[in-house]
Amino acid sequence: MSLRYKALIAVVLLVATLTGFLVVSSSQMFEADARERINSELLKDQRILDDRITAASRIASSGMRASLVSSQLAIVWQDERINLGENLASFANEWLEDVDANFALVAADTFVVKEVRGGVPLAPAGDKLSFIAFAGSSDAGAEHEKKLLSDPELIGFISRFYDATYDAKPGETIPDTTAAVLPVAGRVYLVVQNYMWENVQDKLVIGVGLVMVELSDDWLKSTATDGFDTIDKLVFAGDIAASTTLDDLGDAQLILESAVQSGAVRDDGARENYEFEFGGARQIGIAFSSSLSPKGTPNRPGFIAFKNLDNELARFKELRQSVFLIGAGLGLIAAALAYFGAYLVISKLRMLELATGRIREGAFDTRVNIRGRDELAKLGKAFNDMTTGLKALGMYTHETLAKSVLDNAELLGTTSTRVEGSIFFSDIKGFTSISEGLSAEALTSQLNEYFTALGDALRESRGYIDKFIGDSVMAFWGPPFIKEGDYALRACETALTSFKVAAKLRDKWKAEGRPLFFQRIGIATGDVVVGNIGTQTKKNFTVIGDSVNLASRLEGTNKLYGTEILVDERTYDLAKKFVIFREVDQILVIGKNRPVRVFEPLTLVGSETAVYANEYQAYEAALKHYRAREFTQAMVLLEGFLKVKPQDGPSQWLLENCRKLAAHVDPDWQPVTTATSK
Repeated sequence: MSLRYKALIAVVLLVATLTGFLVVSSSQMFEADARERINSELLKDQRILDDRITAASRIASSGMRASLVSSQLAIVWQDERINLGENLASFANEWLEDVDANFALVAADTFVVKEVRGGVPLAPAGDKLSFIAFAGSSDAGAEHEKKLLSDPELIGFISRFYDATYDAKPGETIPDTTAAVLPVAGRVYLVVQNYMWENVQDKLVIGVGLVMVELSDDWLKSTATDGFDTIDKLVFAGDIAASTTLDDLGDAQLILESAVQSGAVRDDGARENYEFEFGGARQIGIAFSSSLSPKGTPNRPGFIAFKNLDNELARFKELRQSVFLIGAGLGLIAAALAYFGAYLVISKLRMLELATGRIREGAFDTRVNIRGRDELAKLGKAFNDMTTGLKALGMYTHETLAKSVLDNAELLGTTSTRVEGSIFFSDIKGFTSISEGLSAEALTSQLNEYFTALGDALRESRGYIDKFIGDSVMAFWGPPFIKEGDYALRACETALTSFKVAAKLRDKWKAEGRPLFFQRIGIATGDVVVGNIGTQTKKNFTVIGDSVNLASRLEGTNKLYGTEILVDERTYDLAKKFVIFREVDQILVIGKNRPVRVFEPLTLVGSETAVYANEYQAYEAALKHYRAREFTQAMVLLEGFLKVKPQDGPSQWLLENCRKLAAHVDPDWQPVTTATSK
C-alpha cells in the first residue's frame, strides 16, 4: 500500500477516533448530567406534590372549622324541631363550595339520630356513627356514591377518629381535625375530617364532618409547576392506577406494573427511583407515598412521577449529529490535506527511489532536483553529492562491479569463489611503435577514445572490465556479474562487435590523419577464482586462474596465425550454436601438458551462415590433411583458397608449414604448435 494511502487512512482513523472519543465521553457526561437533573426535578416535584396535599388539607380543615363552631350548627343540634338531615346537608354543600371538594359527608352518633331525633340515616358508618348527610359533585354517579358510603377504608378512618374521643384519658388533648390520602371506592381521595360538637364549651362530640378531594386526572394536571410541565404523574392504589396526567389510563396501568416488577413500589411508601421503557423511549421515574397516606393501609395509595430521558437527550443528539457532521467535514479536510501533503512528500521520495534504481543499474550520473529547505531537499542534495562521488569512483571502478556489489553485498567480503566464466584479452597491434610517434596528450586522447568505444561494447554485453594494462584490456563474463550461462556467447559477440567499432574509428582517424589501431583478442572459458585480492587498505576485485593465462596466450598467438580473434575449445563448445567458427590449430601453451584446440569466430549465426561455411571448408579440409601428414593434398587446397582470400593469415601459415614438412618431416612430428607469444 502506498504511503499516501497509509497517511490518508491514519488521518481518517485519528479524526474518527478523536471524534468518537469526544462523542462517547460527552454522551456519557451529558447523559449522567441529564439523569441527575431529572432526578433532582422529580424530587422537587415530589416535595411540591406533598406540600400541595398538605396545604389542601389545611384549607379544607379551616374551611370546615368555621361552620362547625358556628351558633347555627349548635341550634341545629339542640332544636329537636329542626330536620337534622336536611340542615346538615346544607352545611355539607357549603363545605363543598368553600373547599372545592368532590364530596362532603356528615356522620352523626347513631343513638342521637335514631333515639333522640328520630332521623333516618343514609348508611351506617361503623358501630357508633351513621351517615346522615351527603353532598357530591354532579358527575358522581349513584353507584359510585353507594360504594363510597359503604367503603370500609373510609368508614374505618372515620370510626378511628371518632373513637379517639372515647379512648382519651382525662385532660388529654385530642386534635379536632385529621387528614389522610385514602383509596375509596376505587379512587384516591384526600379526606379531611373534623369533629362536630353538640356543645363546643363542654367539648361534647356528637359526630364527624368530612370533605373528600379526589386526586383525579385534572387535579394532577393542576399541580404542574413552571419548569416541571414535562413531568408526568399517576396516582395508584395498590396495583391499580387511579388517575394520571397521561391521555390513556391504560398506559398508566402498564407503567405501574413495571414499577411494581422493578421493586420501586415499596410497602412502606419510601421513595424509590427506577428506569423503564415507555412509548419507545427511556423514562426515569420515582415512586412514593404521601406523608398523609397512613402506613399499613390496604392498597396504600402512592404516586409515580416520571420524565422522558430521551427527550432530555434530544438536544444533545442534535448536537452530537452536528459534531459528527463537523468531525466528518474536518476529517475530509484533514484527509485531503494529509493526502496532498503525503503526495508532495511521496513524489519526492519516489523521485529518490527511481534515481536509486538508476544508480543500481550503473547510471552514476543520475541526479535529482528537489527544491526547498526541508529535510527532503537536504536529502536530495546529499543524494546528488553521493552520485557525484560515485561517478568519480566509477571512473576507477567498473559500473558492472558497482551494480554487482549493490546486488550482492557479500562481494565486499574477503571470501573468493570458484566459478566458470569467459576471459577476454585485447591488445593493439604495434602499439609501441605507434606511441613513439605521438605526443603524450595525443596518445592519451586517442587511446581513451578507443577504450571508450570498446568499453561501451563491453558494457552493453554486461562484461566486467577487470583492468586496463597499457594498451590492453582484460574483461570477464560470468557470476556474479551475469548468472545466465551465455558468458561464452557474450564474449564472442563483444569481440566481433569490437572490430566493427574499431573499423569505424579507423575510418574517422584516417580522415583526421591519425594513426590506426588494429586489435588482437584472445578468449578462454573455464574455472577461475573470483574475489577481492590485495592488502587491507587496497584491494582489486579480479579473476585469476589457468583460463586467464590461456586467454592472454591466445591474444598473443594471433601474431602467429595472422588472426584477430582466437578462442579456446570450451568457448567454442558453448557458443557454436550461435557463432560460426573455424578451427585454426591446436597449440601447446607454456604451463600446460595437453594441447588446446583453438578456433576463430567468423560471424554470428544468421543470413550469412552458409556463405561463411562454404568459404572456409577448404581450410578445414586442408587442416585435416595436414594432421594426417598428407601435406601435398593440403597444399593444393590452400593454394586454391588463397586465390580467393589472399590475405587469410591461417591459410598462409598452414601453407608455409606444409611446404616445410613436405620436404622433410620428423618421424615423431605431431600436429601441435607451441605457443610462445604473450
